[in-house]
This record gives sequence, C-alpha cells and structure tokens, in this order.
Amino acid sequence: MQLVRIAGPTEQMRRLGDVDGLDFERTSATRLDDDLWQVAGYATDEALEELGSRALSIELVAGAEQLDEQRATLFSSITRADAAGGAGPDGS
Repeated sequence: MQLVRIAGPTEQMRRLGDVDGLDFERTSATRLDDDLWQVAGYATDEALEELGSRALSIELVAGAEQLDEQRATLFSSITRADAAGGAGPDGS
C-alpha cells in the first residue's frame, strides 16, 4: 500500500470507488478547478496501475516501506503505553 493523491476530471473521479485496492475518504476531496478534483487515499500497486490506465494524475505521498516504518513506530509506541498502564506517548 502507498499513500497517494489522485487528481482528475469530475467524471473520472466519480468512478474511483470501482477501483479494487483503493481506499480513500470522499471527505478528503478538494476541488482544484471547475472540472478537476483531488483526493487522498491508500492504493495497492494494482490500483495504481488501474488509475494510471484511466489517465489520472497520481502523486506518491508515502511509499509502502515508509508506511510500514511509520506503522511499526506507532504500534511500538502504543505497546509501550499499554505496558506503562495506559500512559500516552508523552507519559501522561
């Protein structure tokens, strides 16, 4: 999975829900121009291929390795907080 920004014309963007392997929040949609929208989401390699075949603009925000590292750091922090009796990352 990669974190991406996808941009394209309204009609193409309306069909993003049809792309397997793409997870995005409709509330993240931003209008860039009269007929141009952008949305952020998580996409598999297969979903990126599909989006590319639809001639949508794709910007990589965070690659799979970077997301894995961030996830591991977050889970480690949660585990430490649980072990410390529920204290948050800042010790409170």
